[in-house]
Amino acid sequence: MIKYMNVEQVANEFGITPASVYKLMNHNDPNKRLEPVNRETYRGDGGYVFRVEDVERIKPLYIKNDLTSAQAAKQIGRSTSYIHKLIQDGVIDYYEGEYRGKKTYFLKQEDLDKLSEVKAADERNETLFDPKTGAFLFQLYMKGNQLARVVHIKKFSRTRIEISLQLDNGKVLPYNEAISDGWEPVIQLNSKKAITSYGYSVFEFPLPATMDSIIYSIIEELMKQAGPANLRINRSNEVIRVEVKKVVLKGILAATHPDMIDRMKLFLKRGKIIPKYDGLLIDTGLSPITLYISEDRKEKLIERLTNNKVTLQEWADEINNLDQTQFDQLLHSLGRLFSSAPAVRENE
Repeated sequence: MIKYMNVEQVANEFGITPASVYKLMNHNDPNKRLEPVNRETYRGDGGYVFRVEDVERIKPLYIKNDLTSAQAAKQIGRSTSYIHKLIQDGVIDYYEGEYRGKKTYFLKQEDLDKLSEVKAADERNETLFDPKTGAFLFQLYMKGNQLARVVHIKKFSRTRIEISLQLDNGKVLPYNEAISDGWEPVIQLNSKKAITSYGYSVFEFPLPATMDSIIYSIIEELMKQAGPANLRINRSNEVIRVEVKKVVLKGILAATHPDMIDRMKLFLKRGKIIPKYDGLLIDTGLSPITLYISEDRKEKLIERLTNNKVTLQEWADEINNLDQTQFDQLLHSLGRLFSSAPAVRENE
């Protein structure tokens, strides 16, 4: 029977890096510290060694059968802040605990499985694409001279999905019935990989009045060239909010698509539209900044954010989401801070 484990074996057991194992060796809390049996002689021994019983003792502190909020968010394809909002609103059960040395929220898998009911009530980001049928939201279909579009896609499970088409006269048909009745898609999507660049541009379109609206054509073009994996769509009673990753719409030029470009500029809420020689760049308008602050204040900032279950980037995202009035108030507060700070001479 194995009595001792090395750093690499502990790292594999906990699903962490060897560097994290070294941190466990120096934890401030003795009850959470993983003490090696050879702290003084590890060099001659070829590395640190730990008793198996000591590893098993602290293992429950760092390995949880339940899901962290970040793991839950990843599983359902949403942000961690979305899970935190559900928790704060009392929509989903949770408990607090420590994971890898940090306090976090935990959710049970069975509670996460019920989240489909929550999403049905929320309907914030809609299901955009069904790989099995090739149907995507707002996809154009034709039957003779008649037009229809996909207006509803709801996925209940891997094998059960509900798709509806709406005709120009307002009638709604289930997908299978529409296909049997002779409706055919005008375009289909090719596979697109997820774009790894950070952030989204945001458009807010009014709900189109007709199936041949240029607004639908814009969304269809974004679907076709960016792919559903790089879009998020939220539809309310009056507005279709479309978020899209940085992408070039090839062939969309001022000379060939002036009306489409004008409408995109009109309904752009965040980001940039930049003409290129071969198309139209939809840019997020986001750029990174590098800040240097004292180590102690950095630690306090991270601690405050951690206590509020918010990452530094989520905090920055909240700033991006401020409306102009709120952002101006933030700038005003910063201005007062700097104006009240002692002046620092350049040569100091």
